[in-house]
Amino acid sequence: MKKALVILIILTLLFGGCQTKREVKESNTFHKLIPNFQYFQMIDRNNGWAIGENMGENKVFITNDGGTTWVTASTSAIGDIREWFFMDSDHAWILYSNETLYKTEDRGKNWDADEVPFGMGKLFFINSGGEYQGWALKEYGLASGNVPVDVYKLINNKWILIHEGELPNSTSASPNPLPYEGEKKSFVFLPDVKTGFITVERCEPGKSSLYMTTDGRYTWNKKIIPLLSRFDEEYISVYSLKLVDGEIIWPISAFDDVRGDFEEVFLVSKDNGNSWKEKASFVSKNSPREVYVVDEENWYVLFEDELFKTNNGGNTWEKLNIPQGTFQIQFIDNKTVWALASTSGGTNLFYSENGGYTWDKKF
Repeated sequence: MKKALVILIILTLLFGGCQTKREVKESNTFHKLIPNFQYFQMIDRNNGWAIGENMGENKVFITNDGGTTWVTASTSAIGDIREWFFMDSDHAWILYSNETLYKTEDRGKNWDADEVPFGMGKLFFINSGGEYQGWALKEYGLASGNVPVDVYKLINNKWILIHEGELPNSTSASPNPLPYEGEKKSFVFLPDVKTGFITVERCEPGKSSLYMTTDGRYTWNKKIIPLLSRFDEEYISVYSLKLVDGEIIWPISAFDDVRGDFEEVFLVSKDNGNSWKEKASFVSKNSPREVYVVDEENWYVLFEDELFKTNNGGNTWEKLNIPQGTFQIQFIDNKTVWALASTSGGTNLFYSENGGYTWDKKF
């Protein structure tokens, strides 16, 4: 009897141990071989974050080996992830649809939850002298190409409404309110934490615009840029502004329905957005998916299955081949680049260490 009991215990331990090992192996295989990412952001050559799906739920992932393997670093929340902001390898913010904002300062090991007065919108944070300052552009949902918005500021660990945007058929209490018309495509602040920009894309020729604040968010004014007058009869797509070496670079794309082509234009400001000049442009037959500004000279324009590159500030452009289905490119410098591509079974991640001339598959 004792012998049988001992054999039973040994078999239980053996099979139990095998079961545990098999579960771990399957979990690692899932993350390594069939991830389904919608967005990723590399912080440096090794460390990065991603938003993806795991068993039908939105999750946060991290990598520390350049994107070869990913593990979950998710909050305990259940629901839809609506927005995120990844500052560095340790600090991240994740906004859920149930108006809960999660923050981590230790690479996702621990998350602090905060109930906030917004469930979707755009987040922006700055590390100013060791203190993290934050803003939120609260959105109320897209309606016929228009998105009403308000601006919130993180003050004494509380989110305070500091600018009330314009609503249809109503008068805002804020001076020079952000317009109801148009989709707000990007939301950024400069390191002085006073100068901020919101790009607005309209579904009408010549109506896309740039709004600017110089008092840290309270008052927003439409920025008049005279050189854009040549696009009065064209549809303008706007992209995120990038601050590099004291300059602000703003890419736009204008569609000429008479010629049937697009002109990608790079606007540059050297005085914190007060005045703008056209630095470079080129014409394409397709609309860009995204425009990436790495530094003052290296820019990339992503089309469907095409990538155009300049390393001299737009004087000349070169076409690069990219993995099929690529919908996001991520640069650390002009040599180190990743490409996220969609497949029938999820997503694949590719890596290049020569600026996109050749690619190796990460997963």
